[in-house]
Amino acid sequence: MLKKLQPAYAMAALALILLVSGSVFGAMEPDLRIYGTTVAFRHFAFQLKPDRTMLSFDRHKIVETVFAAKVIENKYLKVTLLPEYGGRILSLIYKPTGHEELYQNPVGTPYGIGEGNFYYNWLMVYGGIFPTFPEPEHGKTWCLPWKTRIVAQTPDEIGVEMSFVDDITPVPGVPAKFNKGRTNLICTTTVWVYKDSPYLKLHVKLQNPQDKPVDYEYWTCTTLAPGSQPGKTLSPGESEIIAPIGRVKSKDDWWRWMGSVDKPIDATRHIFEFKNLATFANWADMGIAYAYPKVEGSFWGVVNHVNEEGLFRVADNPNVTPGLKLWTWGYKQSYATDPGSFGNAARPYIELWAGHSPEFFVNASLAAHEVKDWDEYYIPTVGLPKVTFANVHALVYLDYAMDEEKAHVFHAKVFTTHPGETMDLLLRIKGDSQPELYHKSFTGTADQSLELDLGQAAGSLAAGKYAFEMVLKSSSGAVLAQTSIPYEVE
Repeated sequence: MLKKLQPAYAMAALALILLVSGSVFGAMEPDLRIYGTTVAFRHFAFQLKPDRTMLSFDRHKIVETVFAAKVIENKYLKVTLLPEYGGRILSLIYKPTGHEELYQNPVGTPYGIGEGNFYYNWLMVYGGIFPTFPEPEHGKTWCLPWKTRIVAQTPDEIGVEMSFVDDITPVPGVPAKFNKGRTNLICTTTVWVYKDSPYLKLHVKLQNPQDKPVDYEYWTCTTLAPGSQPGKTLSPGESEIIAPIGRVKSKDDWWRWMGSVDKPIDATRHIFEFKNLATFANWADMGIAYAYPKVEGSFWGVVNHVNEEGLFRVADNPNVTPGLKLWTWGYKQSYATDPGSFGNAARPYIELWAGHSPEFFVNASLAAHEVKDWDEYYIPTVGLPKVTFANVHALVYLDYAMDEEKAHVFHAKVFTTHPGETMDLLLRIKGDSQPELYHKSFTGTADQSLELDLGQAAGSLAAGKYAFEMVLKSSSGAVLAQTSIPYEVE
Protein backbone atom coordinates (compact mmCIF):
# COMPACT_ATOMS: atom_id res chain seq x y z
CA MET A 1 0.00 0.00 0.00
CA LEU A 2 1.40 3.43 -1.01
CA LYS A 3 1.81 5.98 1.72
CA LYS A 4 0.09 9.31 1.07
CA LEU A 5 2.61 12.19 0.87
CA GLN A 6 2.07 15.43 2.71
CA PRO A 7 1.36 18.36 0.33
CA ALA A 8 4.80 19.97 0.75
CA TYR A 9 6.60 16.68 0.07
CA ALA A 10 4.33 15.93 -2.84
CA MET A 11 5.12 19.28 -4.49
CA ALA A 12 8.84 18.77 -3.94
CA ALA A 13 8.70 15.30 -5.45
CA LEU A 14 6.74 16.59 -8.46
CA ALA A 15 9.25 19.41 -8.95
CA LEU A 16 12.12 16.92 -8.85
CA ILE A 17 10.44 14.68 -11.44
CA LEU A 18 9.77 17.63 -13.75
CA LEU A 19 13.30 18.96 -13.33
CA VAL A 20 14.84 15.61 -14.22
CA SER A 21 12.61 15.34 -17.28
CA GLY A 22 13.55 18.87 -18.35
CA SER A 23 10.02 20.24 -18.13
CA VAL A 24 10.40 22.94 -15.48
CA PHE A 25 12.75 25.29 -17.31
CA GLY A 26 12.11 23.89 -20.78
CA ALA A 27 13.41 20.71 -22.36
CA MET A 28 17.16 20.25 -22.21
CA GLU A 29 18.17 20.66 -25.83
CA PRO A 30 21.07 18.62 -27.22
CA ASP A 31 24.12 20.51 -28.50
CA LEU A 32 23.25 19.40 -32.03
CA ARG A 33 19.72 18.73 -33.28
CA ILE A 34 17.48 18.64 -36.34
CA TYR A 35 13.76 19.19 -36.53
CA GLY A 36 11.01 19.97 -39.00
CA THR A 37 9.30 23.31 -39.44
CA THR A 38 7.51 25.35 -42.08
CA VAL A 39 8.38 28.61 -43.83
CA ALA A 40 5.93 30.95 -45.51
CA PHE A 41 6.95 32.76 -48.70
CA ARG A 42 4.86 35.85 -49.46
CA HIS A 43 4.73 36.67 -53.15
CA PHE A 44 2.49 38.11 -55.84
CA ALA A 45 -0.03 35.62 -57.14
CA PHE A 46 0.68 33.81 -60.40
CA GLN A 47 -0.20 30.65 -62.29
CA LEU A 48 2.16 28.50 -64.34
CA LYS A 49 1.70 26.29 -67.34
CA PRO A 50 2.62 22.58 -67.00
CA ASP A 51 6.07 23.43 -68.44
CA ARG A 52 6.53 26.04 -65.63
CA THR A 53 6.49 29.02 -67.95
CA MET A 54 4.18 31.85 -66.94
CA LEU A 55 0.44 31.58 -67.61
CA SER A 56 -0.84 34.61 -65.67
CA PHE A 57 -0.05 36.87 -62.71
CA ASP A 58 -1.89 39.35 -60.52
CA ARG A 59 -0.28 42.74 -59.87
CA HIS A 60 -2.60 43.46 -56.96
CA LYS A 61 -2.74 40.22 -54.99
CA ILE A 62 -0.12 38.92 -52.55
CA VAL A 63 -0.45 35.30 -51.45
CA GLU A 64 1.49 33.02 -49.14
CA THR A 65 3.01 29.66 -50.03
CA VAL A 66 3.92 27.45 -47.07
CA PHE A 67 6.80 25.00 -47.50
CA ALA A 68 8.04 22.22 -45.27
CA ALA A 69 11.59 22.90 -44.08
CA LYS A 70 14.27 21.42 -41.85
CA VAL A 71 16.30 23.23 -39.19
CA ILE A 72 19.71 22.12 -37.96
CA GLU A 73 21.06 23.81 -34.82
CA ASN A 74 24.20 23.69 -32.77
CA LYS A 75 25.41 26.19 -30.16
CA TYR A 76 26.63 28.57 -32.91
CA LEU A 77 24.31 28.12 -35.89
CA LYS A 78 20.65 27.86 -36.79
CA VAL A 79 20.44 26.63 -40.38
CA THR A 80 17.13 26.39 -42.25
CA LEU A 81 16.96 24.11 -45.29
CA LEU A 82 14.25 24.39 -47.93
CA PRO A 83 14.36 21.33 -50.21
CA GLU A 84 10.90 22.06 -51.66
CA TYR A 85 11.98 25.26 -53.39
CA GLY A 86 15.24 24.82 -55.23
CA GLY A 87 17.12 22.67 -52.70
CA ARG A 88 18.34 25.76 -50.90
CA ILE A 89 19.86 26.79 -47.61
CA LEU A 90 17.36 29.52 -46.87
CA SER A 91 18.69 30.93 -43.60
CA LEU A 92 21.92 30.95 -41.62
CA ILE A 93 21.66 32.64 -38.22
CA TYR A 94 24.89 33.10 -36.28
CA LYS A 95 23.93 32.71 -32.63
CA PRO A 96 26.90 34.58 -31.03
CA THR A 97 25.55 37.80 -32.61
CA GLY A 98 21.94 36.77 -33.22
CA HIS A 99 22.24 38.01 -36.80
CA GLU A 100 21.15 36.55 -40.13
CA GLU A 101 23.83 36.06 -42.78
CA LEU A 102 21.64 35.35 -45.83
CA TYR A 103 19.02 37.40 -47.62
CA GLN A 104 15.35 36.41 -47.70
CA ASN A 105 12.92 38.31 -49.92
CA PRO A 106 10.01 39.81 -47.91
CA VAL A 107 7.74 39.72 -50.99
CA GLY A 108 8.58 37.82 -54.14
CA THR A 109 7.59 39.32 -57.47
CA PRO A 110 7.76 37.56 -60.85
CA TYR A 111 9.98 39.50 -63.25
CA GLY A 112 11.68 39.14 -66.62
CA ILE A 113 8.47 37.60 -67.94
CA GLY A 114 8.82 36.83 -71.64
CA GLU A 115 12.15 38.68 -71.92
CA GLY A 116 14.27 35.62 -72.74
CA ASN A 117 16.68 35.98 -69.81
CA PHE A 118 15.88 32.82 -67.84
CA TYR A 119 15.14 29.18 -68.57
CA TYR A 120 11.41 29.38 -67.78
CA ASN A 121 11.31 32.90 -69.27
CA TRP A 122 10.67 34.44 -65.84
CA LEU A 123 12.20 34.44 -62.37
CA MET A 124 11.36 35.22 -58.76
CA VAL A 125 13.93 35.76 -56.00
CA TYR A 126 13.54 34.09 -52.61
CA GLY A 127 17.14 34.03 -51.36
CA GLY A 128 19.66 31.84 -49.54
CA ILE A 129 22.34 29.54 -50.97
CA PHE A 130 21.36 27.16 -53.74
CA PRO A 131 22.79 25.20 -56.70
CA THR A 132 21.95 26.19 -60.27
CA PHE A 133 22.39 23.72 -63.14
CA PRO A 134 22.60 22.47 -65.90
CA GLU A 135 21.78 25.67 -67.78
CA PRO A 136 23.29 29.15 -67.22
CA GLU A 137 21.73 31.93 -65.17
CA HIS A 138 19.40 30.34 -62.57
CA GLY A 139 19.18 27.02 -64.40
CA LYS A 140 16.18 24.71 -64.33
CA THR A 141 15.76 23.85 -60.67
CA TRP A 142 15.49 27.10 -58.68
CA CYS A 143 11.70 26.75 -58.19
CA LEU A 144 11.42 22.95 -58.07
CA PRO A 145 11.38 20.46 -55.18
CA TRP A 146 14.51 18.43 -54.52
CA LYS A 147 14.50 14.97 -52.96
CA THR A 148 15.76 15.03 -49.41
CA ARG A 149 16.94 12.60 -46.77
CA ILE A 150 18.95 12.66 -43.57
CA VAL A 151 22.19 10.79 -44.26
CA ALA A 152 23.76 11.18 -40.80
CA GLN A 153 22.43 12.04 -37.36
CA THR A 154 24.80 11.50 -34.45
CA PRO A 155 25.67 13.60 -31.38
CA ASP A 156 28.63 14.98 -33.37
CA GLU A 157 27.30 15.59 -36.88
CA ILE A 158 24.14 15.93 -38.93
CA GLY A 159 24.05 15.62 -42.70
CA VAL A 160 21.03 16.36 -44.90
CA GLU A 161 21.11 15.46 -48.58
CA MET A 162 19.12 17.22 -51.32
CA SER A 163 19.24 15.85 -54.87
CA PHE A 164 17.83 16.48 -58.33
CA VAL A 165 17.98 14.58 -61.63
CA ASP A 166 17.73 16.71 -64.76
CA ASP A 167 15.13 14.68 -66.64
CA ILE A 168 13.40 17.85 -67.88
CA THR A 169 12.80 18.00 -71.61
CA PRO A 170 12.66 21.56 -73.01
CA VAL A 171 9.43 22.91 -74.43
CA PRO A 172 8.71 25.75 -76.89
CA GLY A 173 8.33 28.30 -74.09
CA VAL A 174 12.02 28.02 -73.15
CA PRO A 175 14.29 30.61 -74.85
CA ALA A 176 16.50 29.05 -77.55
CA LYS A 177 19.79 30.10 -75.92
CA PHE A 178 19.17 27.58 -73.12
CA ASN A 179 20.16 24.70 -75.34
CA LYS A 180 21.58 21.93 -73.16
CA GLY A 181 18.42 19.86 -73.51
CA ARG A 182 17.69 17.00 -71.15
CA THR A 183 21.10 16.20 -69.65
CA ASN A 184 20.18 13.46 -67.13
CA LEU A 185 22.86 14.91 -64.85
CA ILE A 186 22.45 14.29 -61.13
CA CYS A 187 23.22 17.06 -58.65
CA THR A 188 23.45 16.12 -54.98
CA THR A 189 24.17 18.59 -52.20
CA THR A 190 24.70 17.56 -48.59
CA VAL A 191 24.60 20.12 -45.79
CA TRP A 192 26.77 19.20 -42.81
CA VAL A 193 26.59 20.83 -39.38
CA TYR A 194 28.93 19.70 -36.61
CA LYS A 195 28.45 19.80 -32.86
CA ASP A 196 31.26 22.23 -31.99
CA SER A 197 31.89 24.05 -35.27
CA PRO A 198 30.69 27.59 -36.07
CA TYR A 199 30.38 26.91 -39.81
CA LEU A 200 28.43 24.70 -42.18
CA LYS A 201 29.84 22.51 -44.92
CA LEU A 202 28.09 22.08 -48.26
CA HIS A 203 29.27 19.02 -50.18
CA VAL A 204 28.29 19.18 -53.85
CA LYS A 205 28.41 16.26 -56.27
CA LEU A 206 27.68 16.26 -60.01
CA GLN A 207 27.31 12.94 -61.80
CA ASN A 208 26.99 12.01 -65.44
CA PRO A 209 25.47 8.49 -65.49
CA GLN A 210 25.62 8.19 -69.29
CA ASP A 211 28.00 6.67 -71.81
CA LYS A 212 28.62 10.03 -73.47
CA PRO A 213 30.03 13.40 -72.38
CA VAL A 214 27.60 16.16 -71.44
CA ASP A 215 28.01 19.94 -71.60
CA TYR A 216 26.54 21.90 -68.70
CA GLU A 217 26.94 24.89 -66.43
CA TYR A 218 27.06 24.68 -62.65
CA TRP A 219 26.97 27.64 -60.23
CA THR A 220 26.34 27.95 -56.51
CA CYS A 221 24.30 31.11 -56.06
CA THR A 222 24.55 32.98 -52.74
CA THR A 223 22.41 35.95 -51.72
CA LEU A 224 24.39 37.61 -48.95
CA ALA A 225 23.31 40.07 -46.27
CA PRO A 226 25.60 39.34 -43.29
CA GLY A 227 24.96 41.07 -39.98
CA SER A 228 21.23 41.48 -40.69
CA GLN A 229 18.33 41.43 -38.28
CA PRO A 230 16.40 38.18 -38.73
CA GLY A 231 13.22 38.88 -40.64
CA LYS A 232 14.59 42.17 -41.97
CA THR A 233 17.56 41.21 -44.10
CA LEU A 234 19.51 43.73 -46.17
CA SER A 235 23.02 44.81 -47.11
CA PRO A 236 23.87 48.40 -46.12
CA GLY A 237 25.83 50.56 -48.53
CA GLU A 238 28.95 50.02 -46.41
CA SER A 239 28.95 46.32 -47.29
CA GLU A 240 32.06 45.21 -49.16
CA ILE A 241 32.77 42.28 -51.46
CA ILE A 242 36.03 40.67 -50.28
CA ALA A 243 37.67 38.45 -52.90
CA PRO A 244 41.23 37.64 -54.04
CA ILE A 245 40.81 39.21 -57.47
CA GLY A 246 42.47 42.27 -58.95
CA ARG A 247 40.50 42.49 -62.18
CA VAL A 248 36.96 41.91 -63.38
CA LYS A 249 35.26 41.55 -66.73
CA SER A 250 32.27 43.88 -66.52
CA LYS A 251 29.14 43.99 -68.64
CA ASP A 252 29.57 47.69 -69.29
CA ASP A 253 28.23 47.08 -72.80
CA TRP A 254 24.87 46.39 -71.11
CA TRP A 255 25.18 48.90 -68.23
CA ARG A 256 27.31 51.89 -69.17
CA TRP A 257 27.84 53.00 -65.56
CA MET A 258 30.08 49.98 -65.03
CA GLY A 259 32.62 51.45 -67.44
CA SER A 260 33.34 54.41 -65.17
CA VAL A 261 33.32 52.98 -61.65
CA ASP A 262 36.87 51.58 -61.84
CA LYS A 263 40.04 52.14 -63.85
CA PRO A 264 40.01 50.34 -67.23
CA ILE A 265 42.79 47.84 -67.94
CA ASP A 266 41.55 46.84 -71.41
CA ALA A 267 38.35 48.75 -72.13
CA THR A 268 37.78 47.10 -75.51
CA ARG A 269 37.63 43.71 -73.77
CA HIS A 270 35.68 45.14 -70.79
CA ILE A 271 38.48 44.41 -68.30
CA PHE A 272 38.69 46.75 -65.29
CA GLU A 273 40.40 47.00 -61.92
CA PHE A 274 38.40 45.60 -59.04
CA LYS A 275 38.39 48.33 -56.43
CA ASN A 276 35.40 50.67 -56.16
CA LEU A 277 33.00 47.97 -57.37
CA ALA A 278 33.73 46.07 -54.18
CA THR A 279 31.60 48.54 -52.17
CA PHE A 280 27.84 48.14 -52.48
CA ALA A 281 27.19 51.90 -52.34
CA ASN A 282 29.18 52.30 -55.58
CA TRP A 283 26.74 50.19 -57.60
CA ALA A 284 24.84 52.92 -59.44
CA ASP A 285 22.48 50.36 -60.98
CA MET A 286 22.14 46.64 -61.52
CA GLY A 287 25.09 44.99 -63.23
CA ILE A 288 27.19 41.90 -63.83
CA ALA A 289 30.93 41.43 -63.40
CA TYR A 290 33.08 38.30 -63.45
CA ALA A 291 36.43 37.64 -61.77
CA TYR A 292 39.03 37.83 -64.53
CA PRO A 293 40.44 35.50 -65.54
CA LYS A 294 39.39 33.53 -62.45
CA VAL A 295 39.42 33.50 -58.65
CA GLU A 296 42.98 32.91 -57.49
CA GLY A 297 42.36 32.22 -53.80
CA SER A 298 40.32 29.90 -51.62
CA PHE A 299 37.75 32.40 -50.36
CA TRP A 300 35.30 35.16 -51.11
CA GLY A 301 32.47 36.79 -49.22
CA VAL A 302 30.89 39.99 -47.95
CA VAL A 303 31.62 42.09 -44.86
CA ASN A 304 29.01 44.43 -43.41
CA HIS A 305 31.19 47.30 -42.18
CA VAL A 306 28.39 48.76 -40.04
CA ASN A 307 28.91 45.96 -37.53
CA GLU A 308 32.01 44.28 -39.05
CA GLU A 309 30.20 40.97 -39.54
CA GLY A 310 30.82 38.86 -42.59
CA LEU A 311 30.03 35.60 -44.31
CA PHE A 312 32.74 33.84 -46.30
CA ARG A 313 32.70 30.88 -48.64
CA VAL A 314 35.91 28.81 -48.47
CA ALA A 315 36.56 26.25 -51.21
CA ASP A 316 39.16 25.07 -53.72
CA ASN A 317 38.27 27.83 -56.14
CA PRO A 318 41.30 27.75 -58.47
CA ASN A 319 40.85 24.05 -59.26
CA VAL A 320 37.10 23.47 -58.86
CA THR A 321 35.04 26.67 -58.95
CA PRO A 322 37.24 29.31 -60.62
CA GLY A 323 34.26 31.33 -61.81
CA LEU A 324 32.96 34.19 -59.67
CA LYS A 325 30.00 36.25 -60.81
CA LEU A 326 29.13 39.50 -59.01
CA TRP A 327 25.62 40.92 -59.14
CA THR A 328 23.52 43.47 -57.31
CA TRP A 329 20.35 45.35 -58.23
CA GLY A 330 22.11 48.65 -57.56
CA TYR A 331 22.37 50.37 -54.20
CA LYS A 332 19.96 53.32 -54.33
CA GLN A 333 17.60 51.52 -56.66
CA SER A 334 17.24 48.52 -54.35
CA TYR A 335 16.58 50.70 -51.31
CA ALA A 336 14.03 52.80 -53.19
CA THR A 337 11.90 49.77 -54.00
CA ASP A 338 8.69 49.05 -52.13
CA PRO A 339 8.58 45.22 -51.98
CA GLY A 340 4.82 45.39 -51.61
CA SER A 341 4.31 46.99 -55.02
CA PHE A 342 4.46 44.94 -58.19
CA GLY A 343 6.83 45.81 -61.00
CA ASN A 344 10.31 46.26 -59.53
CA ALA A 345 12.18 43.19 -58.26
CA ALA A 346 15.22 45.16 -56.99
CA ARG A 347 16.23 44.21 -53.47
CA PRO A 348 19.15 45.33 -51.20
CA TYR A 349 21.51 42.35 -51.13
CA ILE A 350 24.74 41.17 -52.77
CA GLU A 351 24.66 38.11 -55.00
CA LEU A 352 27.87 36.14 -55.53
CA TRP A 353 28.10 32.98 -57.63
CA ALA A 354 30.72 30.19 -57.69
CA GLY A 355 30.95 28.42 -61.03
CA HIS A 356 32.74 25.76 -63.04
CA SER A 357 32.71 28.23 -65.97
CA PRO A 358 34.40 31.65 -66.09
CA GLU A 359 31.09 33.31 -66.99
CA PHE A 360 27.52 32.53 -68.05
CA PHE A 361 26.95 30.81 -71.40
CA VAL A 362 30.40 29.21 -71.35
CA ASN A 363 30.16 25.44 -71.09
CA ALA A 364 31.82 23.05 -68.71
CA SER A 365 31.77 19.34 -69.50
CA LEU A 366 31.42 16.02 -67.71
CA ALA A 367 32.95 12.99 -69.42
CA ALA A 368 31.03 9.74 -69.65
CA HIS A 369 30.34 8.47 -66.11
CA GLU A 370 32.42 11.27 -64.62
CA VAL A 371 31.77 12.53 -61.10
CA LYS A 372 32.84 15.93 -59.80
CA ASP A 373 32.51 16.64 -56.10
CA TRP A 374 33.84 19.29 -53.74
CA ASP A 375 33.28 21.00 -50.39
CA GLU A 376 32.17 24.57 -49.78
CA TYR A 377 32.44 25.96 -46.24
CA TYR A 378 30.30 28.93 -45.16
CA ILE A 379 31.88 30.70 -42.21
CA PRO A 380 30.42 33.73 -40.37
CA THR A 381 33.01 36.18 -39.08
CA VAL A 382 33.08 38.96 -36.49
CA GLY A 383 35.57 41.84 -36.40
CA LEU A 384 37.33 41.18 -39.70
CA PRO A 385 37.32 44.21 -42.04
CA LYS A 386 39.10 42.31 -44.81
CA VAL A 387 40.62 38.88 -45.40
CA THR A 388 43.98 37.99 -46.94
CA PHE A 389 43.87 34.25 -46.15
CA ALA A 390 41.18 31.72 -45.28
CA ASN A 391 40.79 28.03 -44.68
CA VAL A 392 38.39 26.00 -42.58
CA HIS A 393 40.40 26.74 -39.41
CA ALA A 394 40.94 30.49 -39.62
CA LEU A 395 40.32 33.67 -41.57
CA VAL A 396 43.19 36.15 -41.39
CA TYR A 397 43.87 39.76 -42.30
CA LEU A 398 47.52 40.84 -42.47
CA ASP A 399 48.70 44.35 -43.31
CA TYR A 400 51.37 46.90 -42.42
CA ALA A 401 51.78 50.66 -42.58
CA MET A 402 54.41 53.34 -41.91
CA ASP A 403 54.06 55.40 -38.75
CA GLU A 404 55.14 59.02 -38.25
CA GLU A 405 58.67 57.97 -37.26
CA LYS A 406 59.17 55.95 -40.44
CA ALA A 407 58.83 52.65 -38.60
CA HIS A 408 56.51 49.91 -39.77
CA VAL A 409 53.50 48.85 -37.74
CA PHE A 410 52.22 45.37 -38.52
CA HIS A 411 48.51 44.63 -38.23
CA ALA A 412 47.07 41.16 -37.75
CA LYS A 413 43.48 40.07 -37.22
CA VAL A 414 42.70 36.41 -36.76
CA PHE A 415 39.24 34.82 -36.54
CA THR A 416 39.33 31.09 -35.84
CA THR A 417 36.71 28.39 -36.13
CA HIS A 418 37.91 26.79 -32.88
CA PRO A 419 36.15 28.75 -30.13
CA GLY A 420 37.15 27.70 -26.64
CA GLU A 421 40.34 26.00 -27.83
CA THR A 422 43.85 27.10 -26.91
CA MET A 423 46.07 27.78 -29.92
CA ASP A 424 49.59 29.02 -30.56
CA LEU A 425 50.04 32.15 -32.69
CA LEU A 426 53.36 33.21 -34.19
CA LEU A 427 53.87 36.46 -36.12
CA ARG A 428 57.30 37.15 -37.56
CA ILE A 429 59.31 38.82 -40.30
CA LYS A 430 60.55 36.11 -42.61
CA GLY A 431 63.81 36.55 -44.53
CA ASP A 432 67.52 35.99 -43.94
CA SER A 433 66.79 36.62 -40.28
CA GLN A 434 63.40 35.86 -38.81
CA PRO A 435 62.66 38.20 -35.91
CA GLU A 436 59.52 37.31 -33.99
CA LEU A 437 56.97 40.06 -33.54
CA TYR A 438 54.61 38.00 -31.41
CA HIS A 439 54.48 34.45 -30.10
CA LYS A 440 51.85 33.54 -27.53
CA SER A 441 48.97 31.20 -26.83
CA PHE A 442 45.39 32.42 -26.95
CA THR A 443 41.89 31.01 -26.67
CA GLY A 444 39.59 31.28 -29.66
CA THR A 445 36.23 33.01 -29.32
CA ALA A 446 33.14 32.96 -31.51
CA ASP A 447 32.19 36.62 -31.13
CA GLN A 448 35.39 38.51 -31.91
CA SER A 449 38.68 38.43 -33.78
CA LEU A 450 42.08 38.54 -32.15
CA GLU A 451 43.58 41.92 -33.09
CA LEU A 452 47.26 42.82 -32.82
CA ASP A 453 49.27 45.93 -33.77
CA LEU A 454 53.00 45.31 -33.60
CA GLY A 455 55.84 47.74 -34.24
CA GLN A 456 59.16 47.07 -35.92
CA ALA A 457 61.90 49.58 -35.09
CA ALA A 458 63.15 51.66 -38.01
CA GLY A 459 66.51 50.45 -39.28
CA SER A 460 66.32 47.08 -37.54
CA LEU A 461 66.30 45.24 -40.84
CA ALA A 462 68.57 45.68 -43.83
CA ALA A 463 67.06 46.79 -47.11
CA GLY A 464 65.52 43.90 -48.98
CA LYS A 465 62.45 41.80 -49.57
CA TYR A 466 60.83 39.99 -46.67
CA ALA A 467 57.47 38.52 -45.72
CA PHE A 468 55.15 39.22 -42.82
CA GLU A 469 54.16 35.72 -41.76
CA MET A 470 51.57 34.18 -39.47
CA VAL A 471 51.60 30.59 -38.22
CA LEU A 472 48.66 29.24 -36.24
CA LYS A 473 49.02 25.91 -34.44
CA SER A 474 46.79 23.76 -32.29
CA SER A 475 47.71 22.97 -28.71
CA SER A 476 49.14 19.69 -29.97
CA GLY A 477 51.42 21.48 -32.43
CA ALA A 478 49.52 20.78 -35.65
CA VAL A 479 49.65 23.67 -38.14
CA LEU A 480 46.12 25.01 -38.61
CA ALA A 481 46.97 27.96 -40.86
CA GLN A 482 50.12 29.49 -42.31
CA THR A 483 50.18 32.57 -44.52
CA SER A 484 52.22 35.66 -45.33
CA ILE A 485 52.17 38.91 -47.28
CA PRO A 486 55.16 40.54 -49.03
CA TYR A 487 57.12 43.11 -47.01
CA GLU A 488 59.90 45.26 -48.40
CA VAL A 489 62.46 47.43 -46.61
CA GLU A 490 63.89 50.16 -48.80
